[in-house]
Amino acid sequence: MDIQIVNGKALEILRLSSHSKGFLASAVGKDNYQRIWARDGVITGLAALASRDLALIATFKSTLETLGSHISPQGHVPSNVDINSGDVSYGGLAGRADTGSWWIIGICLYSKYTGDRSLIDRYKSEVIKIHELYQAWEYNNKHLIYVPLAGDWADEYVLSGYILYDQVIRYAGLKLSSEVFENETWAKKAEAVHASILANFDLSARSNLSGIHTLAKKKELEKGTIPYLPASFNPAGYQNYFDALGNALAIIFRIHPNAHACLDWVESKQLNPVPAFYPTIFPENPDFHLLKQNFRFEFRNLPYEFHNGGIWPMVNGFWGMASLLIKGKHEANQILENIIKLNSNEGWEFNECFHGESLLPCGVKACTWSAAGQLLLSYSIYKGFYLLD
Repeated sequence: MDIQIVNGKALEILRLSSHSKGFLASAVGKDNYQRIWARDGVITGLAALASRDLALIATFKSTLETLGSHISPQGHVPSNVDINSGDVSYGGLAGRADTGSWWIIGICLYSKYTGDRSLIDRYKSEVIKIHELYQAWEYNNKHLIYVPLAGDWADEYVLSGYILYDQVIRYAGLKLSSEVFENETWAKKAEAVHASILANFDLSARSNLSGIHTLAKKKELEKGTIPYLPASFNPAGYQNYFDALGNALAIIFRIHPNAHACLDWVESKQLNPVPAFYPTIFPENPDFHLLKQNFRFEFRNLPYEFHNGGIWPMVNGFWGMASLLIKGKHEANQILENIIKLNSNEGWEFNECFHGESLLPCGVKACTWSAAGQLLLSYSIYKGFYLLD
């Protein structure tokens, strides 16, 4: 495997998806993928930073500017912006709780890696509004935001309430912006969010009965402890699915209390490549009724597909970065090899996601963040790229 050749294939997808207004979600026209998306665009932009390619980094800046110029007066960052009409979406069936965090992560890391503070100077008031909006979304002032069903990247899955992934990237946005803007208030809030994540999501043997929903937590601990952080909880109890992206980002941003044990657990389950969520939801599971009702264009969450046990190169890229931090290059390289096998399917199709058992493609072709997952992990291994020092 010539890493320069295979990464060249991934970089070409980023170039084909580059537009004067930013990165498109896919190089092909399908549904609404030909738009500037917050989470897709920032994750792709992070890969651009890791590549050190000046043209791609410029496209990342355009992505952040397009999104930044359409932030609402209340601090809502767009889910996506149409490149032709300029129409702005802040969400479909529900609003998006993760876009603000990704945008803040994006402008902070762009500033850090390029030395260009123009976005920091330009958008300071917008960053303040976003943090204020997230504070309002706590509702109970207990340092965790409350996310509606379909309110983040897993918008056709079953999670709602206090979703791990959204808390982790909110922490990252607070942490990074506190450093870039030298804001002690945001630094203290980041630590409060961190402490609340530990109190509410740590269900390992070291856990105690602190947290928002102590009754539900007690019931979970009576069933047995787990080394990973559960995907979410709400007033009805814990949704104890394993969220690979949420756990990976918690490791990457140095707040996972059981990182090594979590990685060991995934290896023991032979989840390689790792699915987006585990275990897969089958029709006999009561959650399947909720799952099959939650879609906008077509139902995609059949068992082992899409969010329901499907495998995403983007998610595996972050999982590999987490493994690199805790276990080292050998384990990370194994994950990278799997991502490259997926992305090279059908002559380097860079599909969005793959069937969890057959590994056949089951998503949209030429997805930028599938290429980005490969590049982020590869450059982390070979060039020392980190999201947090």
